[in-house]
Amino acid sequence: MATTVTVNSNYNGTVAGEIVGKAFKEADTIAKGLVTVLPNIPVKTSIRKIDYGNGRQDFSCGFTPAGSVTLAEVVLEPKKIKNEAEICKEDFRNVWDTASMGFSAHNDNMPVDEEQALLVEILADTAQATDSDIWVGDATDDGHFDGFLPLFLADSTVIDVTATTITASNVVAEMQKVTTAVPIALRRKTDLVFAVSPDVAQFYNNALITAGINNGLGGQGQDLYLGMYKLEIINGLPANTMVIYQKKNLYFGTGLLSDHNEVRIKDMDETDLSGTVRYKMVYTAGVQYVRGNEIVLYTTFTV
Repeated sequence: MATTVTVNSNYNGTVAGEIVGKAFKEADTIAKGLVTVLPNIPVKTSIRKIDYGNGRQDFSCGFTPAGSVTLAEVVLEPKKIKNEAEICKEDFRNVWDTASMGFSAHNDNMPVDEEQALLVEILADTAQATDSDIWVGDATDDGHFDGFLPLFLADSTVIDVTATTITASNVVAEMQKVTTAVPIALRRKTDLVFAVSPDVAQFYNNALITAGINNGLGGQGQDLYLGMYKLEIINGLPANTMVIYQKKNLYFGTGLLSDHNEVRIKDMDETDLSGTVRYKMVYTAGVQYVRGNEIVLYTTFTV
């Protein structure tokens, strides 16, 4: 069964300009380096952790061992996912590009601009879906993998902060609730990430404007801060969500990271003369974290 091609056009003539695709949310999590990426995982891998317990004691001559060392691990097992499409070249001839395809009825060529536009759409759609899955994915859904938020919500050791619907009037107070919950040992870590959903960032910006702190003059391109915390806006996070964590505590695992940017193309006229072009992506993806008690979660998202 070929990929559905819906043609909402009856235009048949010359065309001008680029092909305009839909807007996609930027895939922030990996692009901004907000989690630790583990590539080259063929099937699964273990992430080791170590805990040392207090061995301090009053001095006395001799040697009296005390304390404890606990070795453990968590397993990251990426899921293998494919993205396939099959396009009939005749669909494009009938609408836009008779001239660029050639005048032969054989449809020998897939128009270059259509093919490039389609590749951009496939890659952007995959990147956006992957960014969303990193946070809210459900592996029981076809073509998706488990995300951090469902894992966090199932873990009683994660520090949960009671969440509500964020507005411009309550956003500062709610953000302060989150920062107050951060364990003292984490507060000055250089790789600490304060991630917020786009709506939280927008309401915070609105609150700053109302307070006269940010009036839009020269504010473009500047990072948002709450005190010493820099806010990282992640499009994959659902509304009313904030998460504070160490980058080295959260992991994204995959085989080859380049698989997420590669679409293989096969003109089927070369083999079965079907007049179609096939596009295929195959990649692996999965997430895991090490210490739930070093993650602060604020969200109204439910599984």
